[in-house]
Amino acid sequence: MSSITEPGGPVHTTALLLGEDLSLTVGTRELSELADGDVLVDVDYAGICGSDLHVLQTGDWVAYWPATLGHEVAGRVRQSRHPQFAAGDRVVADSRIPCRVVDGRKEADRLAQDLQWLGEARPGGYAGAMAIPGDSLYRVPADLDAADAVLAEPLAVVMCAVDQLAVQHPETVAILGYGPIGALAHAEMSRRWPATAFTVAEPNPRRADLARAQGASVGALAEGTRYSVVVDAAGYPGSLNAAIDAAEFGGSILLIALGHASATVMPATIVEHSLHVVGSVGFDDRHVDEALAALATEPGRYNAIVTHTVDLAEIPEFMSGGGIREAIKVLIRCGR
Repeated sequence: MSSITEPGGPVHTTALLLGEDLSLTVGTRELSELADGDVLVDVDYAGICGSDLHVLQTGDWVAYWPATLGHEVAGRVRQSRHPQFAAGDRVVADSRIPCRVVDGRKEADRLAQDLQWLGEARPGGYAGAMAIPGDSLYRVPADLDAADAVLAEPLAVVMCAVDQLAVQHPETVAILGYGPIGALAHAEMSRRWPATAFTVAEPNPRRADLARAQGASVGALAEGTRYSVVVDAAGYPGSLNAAIDAAEFGGSILLIALGHASATVMPATIVEHSLHVVGSVGFDDRHVDEALAALATEPGRYNAIVTHTVDLAEIPEFMSGGGIREAIKVLIRCGR
């Protein structure tokens, strides 16, 4: 997919358009004019995230219509009005919308109450091109393929979450759900803790097979068996209680999934079992660079989650035909 620049006029690009009625089409979007500090990026790949699927189904969080989602983005600079980037630079996008200024630079605080996200608050990367502040871009290592670099954003989310655990070398970890985030959590934790034993609860056969291939035991969590860390990467109704039941006394529960079902929890259980319950959203600035470095060093550790790469023009049919249900991680090929 390419974008079209009209001489002396605005930039138009092919884009995936989500209507307010939740219709999904491929059309044309006019990009905002570059201001000082902005960059025009030709998008190579964009990843489909679980939060994107929620938006596609509900329209939640969108601030403009029609929306162009996509916050996991890798591409190349076409035009720059930012001093640190030039045409041809390979970059990935920061999904957080900057909401503060520190030492003259716009930054995003993941704990800010007014934090917003690329694709929801402004047009994102499901397009041939996008305009974005240069402060929201990170340079891609020279030897890292764009199809791997696009995983930096979700890997940064996982790295930030794991950093918050008050445990150094857990003996056992249970992961509820082996979608993209659960699989990345397994990959990152096994990198940090190679001696740890991992158990995955995942009913989807394809995802379960991937978990086995990546070295985890797969099956329902056995009643009475407890784990040092339980990761809720599924967010299904009842998953929080399942995590509490599976955590050992003094253990940790890491919530990464955006579960939208109410849960009834007995506070006394958390107290009596001395559980550490951690929720994590987004990432800090350093995590994107750390994710890019990890991907450049061991791309095969992480890219096994990618099961489908689909051209931008084919996404509406792919979604309506149920292809997403058979996938683990889907990349949208936005470039030529």
